[in-house]
Amino acid sequence: MKNIFCIRHGKAHHNVLNDQIGEKAYFLEECFDAPLVNEGLIQAEKLSKSFLQLNEIEIVYVSSLTRTIQTAESIFIDREKIKIIALDKIKEFPQGKEICNKRRSKSVLKSKFLRTDFSELDSDLDKMWRADRFEKQTELRKRVSDFKIFLKGVNYQNIAIVSHNEFLKELLFGRKNSESHDLEHCHPYKLDLSC
Repeated sequence: MKNIFCIRHGKAHHNVLNDQIGEKAYFLEECFDAPLVNEGLIQAEKLSKSFLQLNEIEIVYVSSLTRTIQTAESIFIDREKIKIIALDKIKEFPQGKEICNKRRSKSVLKSKFLRTDFSELDSDLDKMWRADRFEKQTELRKRVSDFKIFLKGVNYQNIAIVSHNEFLKELLFGRKNSESHDLEHCHPYKLDLSC
């Protein structure tokens, strides 16, 4: 049986602006691939010290957005043997219009984050994000379904996933997620793959 822990990234710039001005923060150019704020870095550092299963983790799959990579690298800072692999397919929902969910180029990410493996990204530029339309809920469900199949097929038993609120709610709770509250930043939620 696999032990899979889902972690929402630490508090990021667009989260702070959302608290101040609402969802229009997600569309501001200054929130492009929003990084963590200091509070988010502190949240990740705290989890690094309190995560009881930290030493058991064999691999980390992380969204290819800056805030999740910063979170993963902060949590697993002293665990050099643990692979951190960036995946586009676990980016936040919706892909499109919300500039905070558009990733930087692969080449820029590789130059900024030396610990993370970006070889699984299909292209240098973000081809998932679309300026002309929002991703549909059915597309998110397909991404989540495909990712569950992927997880079942990997040869690791102890896995961490560092991703985003909406993606992880769909992964953890499925169609019930519309009723659930936002996930806590930097809190490990156990995923039951048998569901």
